[in-house]
Amino acid sequence: MKLRGRVTRRLLFKGTKSEHEGLVLLAPEGEYKLRRQGGNPFEDKTLGSLEGKLIEGEGIVRKGQFIMSGWKTLE
Repeated sequence: MKLRGRVTRRLLFKGTKSEHEGLVLLAPEGEYKLRRQGGNPFEDKTLGSLEGKLIEGEGIVRKGQFIMSGWKTLE
């Protein structure tokens, strides 16, 4: 599946033991916690370089997460 949107940093799982700052993809279809296939689910420096950029990612959506296998920046 392909999704297009802007990568931004947000507070995730507020009020839980899993609360942390993480990257999300803001797409027309919704907001998805962003992960890279095989990457660290809490801090991924490769994905960190995408913050603020418009991207098109390819991957799967599972439980509110977009797990990307690849992407390209659009700006």
